[in-house]
Amino acid sequence: MGNTFGFRGGLRADVADLMQDAGEHLRSSGVFVKRAVASQYQSNRTGNDEIDESSAEELRDAASYVQHNAMLIQVPVVGTARTFLRLSDEATRMIRKLALILRNHHSVCKCLAAPLQASNVWVGSAGNAKLRGARFTDKGFSVERVREDYRNLFWVLQQLISISGGDTSKLPPDYIDFLSLLTEDNLTNKDEFLVVNHAALLPLKNRTEAFLMLYDRIVKYLGKRNRAKMNRILSCLPYQDDWLDTATANAKINQWIVNVQNTKEYRKTTFDLLRLNRNVRSHLHEYGHDDDVEEILYCEWPMLLVVMEKMLHLEGELQDTDIENKFG
Repeated sequence: MGNTFGFRGGLRADVADLMQDAGEHLRSSGVFVKRAVASQYQSNRTGNDEIDESSAEELRDAASYVQHNAMLIQVPVVGTARTFLRLSDEATRMIRKLALILRNHHSVCKCLAAPLQASNVWVGSAGNAKLRGARFTDKGFSVERVREDYRNLFWVLQQLISISGGDTSKLPPDYIDFLSLLTEDNLTNKDEFLVVNHAALLPLKNRTEAFLMLYDRIVKYLGKRNRAKMNRILSCLPYQDDWLDTATANAKINQWIVNVQNTKEYRKTTFDLLRLNRNVRSHLHEYGHDDDVEEILYCEWPMLLVVMEKMLHLEGELQDTDIENKFG
């Protein structure tokens, strides 16, 4: 199975350049860069009606919203003296809604009639993003226009991070992976399922349920039905060489390893990394407050769930899970 998204090699150079360009421009001028060429859209401005308009609900412009609801929050990594920057639940909710709006229109062969801008993004009282002043059209619909919509979403999100007070050069690795996906040159309509259900956008409280579901698909289902797929997925998981060192260096996680009962001890294998996560998440009440435990696991291994999900996608297995219902 080909490495469609290039996640094994880290952030692609062109994505890194885009992020650096965005950061430098935002710091110097505070003005959104319209990277797309507007002229290619101008002939399509007579498209369908505006979407997600709501006169009944009080909306707040996204710039104001993110100034009062930080997109990035710094949290302590329990068991260490370190801290970790992660997306706030307010940010993940807003970002996923924007991606869903694009995907829903793409599914009926419509794209934005003009490049998405931050000024088009508004946020309702429940934190859900809506668009104002944006139009979709079926004229000139193509896969390249779909990709352009997501590239423009990338730039909007970079601007909002900056407005929120975040540093676009210091982002969580799973969110960087999501941004990389938005700028993927070979993105297809099938990949849009991964975009809108990317693990980086999961609320913290739902990550355990999502992990256990993907674990069951990989280990239990594929372990019985297609071991070749399971082995390919396991071979691509991150932290293979150092996960146990990371675990023992964390005073809290080390207690879970040392005090392991009724099961064999953990070894330095990818499967045992999954096993530790599965054992802890299956008995959260035994390990502490649910959110605290989840945050520790996320901060120490932020890419684990992302790569599990992405490998299932590459193997054609992700849509047979219930991942799309883990974001509520």
